[in-house]
Amino acid sequence: MTVVPFKRPETRETAPPQAKRRSLGEFAIAMGLVGLVIFLVPTLWSGVPQHLLAVIHLLVAVVYLQQGPRIAAGIWIALTLALLVLAGAPSPVSYALARGAAALDAALIR
Repeated sequence: MTVVPFKRPETRETAPPQAKRRSLGEFAIAMGLVGLVIFLVPTLWSGVPQHLLAVIHLLVAVVYLQQGPRIAAGIWIALTLALLVLAGAPSPVSYALARGAAALDAALIR
């Protein structure tokens, strides 16, 4: 009788899967779409609080701060807070769209 040595297969210790990093392009698209939605929401709900929209916008930016381009997201959050304090705008994109719409309206009136 022959004894065959039993050898267990080596187990690889795998690291837990990392969360996928988000790209700068994805961040720009997401912030643009969220800003567009924030710009259009007051047409549907006239009594929407601007601070609620700013909080929603900042929550999306914080997700990208954790999972994506940290420097761009940090600058974006600082710009959002500055515009909220100075102009009362919940998002830089919605502020730019509002200023652009006002400029277009002024140009059409002349």
